[in-house]
Amino acid sequence: MLYFDQVTLTYKENDSPVLDNISFRIARGEFRYLTGRNGAGKSSLMSLVAMATQPSRGQIRLIGQDVTRCARHQRQALRRKMGVLFQEPRLIDHISVFDNVALPLRLCHISEQNIHTSVIELLKWLDLDHKAYDLPTALSGGERQAVSLARGVVHRPLLILADEPTAHIDNESSKRILRLLSELNKLGTTVMMATHDRWILESWPRPALHLEGGKIMQIPSREVFAAPDSYDNLSSAA
Repeated sequence: MLYFDQVTLTYKENDSPVLDNISFRIARGEFRYLTGRNGAGKSSLMSLVAMATQPSRGQIRLIGQDVTRCARHQRQALRRKMGVLFQEPRLIDHISVFDNVALPLRLCHISEQNIHTSVIELLKWLDLDHKAYDLPTALSGGERQAVSLARGVVHRPLLILADEPTAHIDNESSKRILRLLSELNKLGTTVMMATHDRWILESWPRPALHLEGGKIMQIPSREVFAAPDSYDNLSSAA
């Protein structure tokens, strides 16, 4: 599903690399956390996977294709097989919750009947169907993030990228999002989620890729906080 081979990312010539010669593989159907301090490069790595950034060196293979060599139309086709969830919900505030979630399906020219069925079913799962025709401005922060997630997964993507989706919401809203991601993963969707939330890593344990000093280590998520509030002992856990 996702393969990094000796990937390096440097934003400016002669600067230290943000990501330094990293290699890892995520198989189809896995759920993998991406952890590390603020500024460790989690968002940069997610940007590479989303094809918003190109690596300085190395190869990235996504859903069977070498994205470092893909033509623009091939990258666009790959993006349609992905769902992306950001830290801050990027909703369109002047259209309803329903229309926000329906947007990816309308872009794919799905029939309105099928769109209605898919959107309402997903909003019911999130306990937000009663707010389907409200504007996003009427929602709480957690509800906005849940709607953002719904929009990102309504087209049944093969891969979900979630960049710290629970960073600014309460635990109940976080549970709602984690439950949906877990259910989609059970159905075969691959999930990669960046987080540094101790509660999530302890309550919803999954294998983790840990970023430190531009390098990546594969560790069990329960060991991410091996030393309280410290990453100093993680090298020995790898």
